[in-house]
Amino acid sequence: MPLPRPFFTALSILTLILVSVNCSQLRLKKTTKIPSNQLPLPVKNADRPELIHRANEFSRSIKTLKLKVSYKLTGGTIDTGEIKRWRESEGFILLRKPSNIRVIVQAFQVRVLDMVSDGNQFMIEIPPKNQFIKGLNNQVFPQRKELVYVRPQHIFEALAINPLDEIHPSLVSLEEDQQARRKFYILSCHQWLPGKVLDLKRKIWFDRFDLNIVRQRAYSNGGKLETEIFYSDFREVNGQMYPSLIRFSRPQEAYSLLIRAKTIQININLEDNAFVLNKSSHSEEIDLTKNLKSKPLG
Repeated sequence: MPLPRPFFTALSILTLILVSVNCSQLRLKKTTKIPSNQLPLPVKNADRPELIHRANEFSRSIKTLKLKVSYKLTGGTIDTGEIKRWRESEGFILLRKPSNIRVIVQAFQVRVLDMVSDGNQFMIEIPPKNQFIKGLNNQVFPQRKELVYVRPQHIFEALAINPLDEIHPSLVSLEEDQQARRKFYILSCHQWLPGKVLDLKRKIWFDRFDLNIVRQRAYSNGGKLETEIFYSDFREVNGQMYPSLIRFSRPQEAYSLLIRAKTIQININLEDNAFVLNKSSHSEEIDLTKNLKSKPLG
């Protein structure tokens, strides 16, 4: 007996539904349109010699700096087991190459910390504690003392990028990287140690959007990270691009410092007396070159 036509119609509809469901479940590809605001930013191209030249030119173009800034200091890391955050403060930074720097910290427009370095030694005056500290830049201290570990030469190294002139081009390698929308060039600078050991010395990140230097790492022998620096919020000052936000960390000394430049002056005349810090008559002198453990610090 032949089946009725409505039966074949229902069977055809059911078959189409099952085939449609199975095809959906077995589909191997799904295409998603990426929004335009999440696509990679446009990039500039450069090769290794161009990037080396660019880093050297930027370094040579900055001879002096005068900055009005704010500071945010954080002490400690996950390794030390505790984190200390100091109140945001105001102040000034004066820098003159090859090695002079003065760092002034104020609270409510009152000077609470004053530091200078000439590249060899540093001096720190702490007016609220009536302390005047002297030490050598290359000293290593047996205990963590925040106000000694935050040394002016660390800030000098963060603000004044060293040139690559002294590094042979054959010891500089180039790689590319990408994080979210931004693409980067990275220069890795090496040095030969005794025994013909090749050692990593520095890494420099260039943002390919504008080829500004946006990150830097410096290493001691054996690849130990000494400092990591981030640069952002670039401003044009007298035709020169300079970051108004500089954030660096010193893992070995367990602190980090954020410096926000409110005003930037480049290559103005800075006299020698701008980098002279004299001990006040009522301040107690603590000479760290003679006795590292004789006085409490901070």
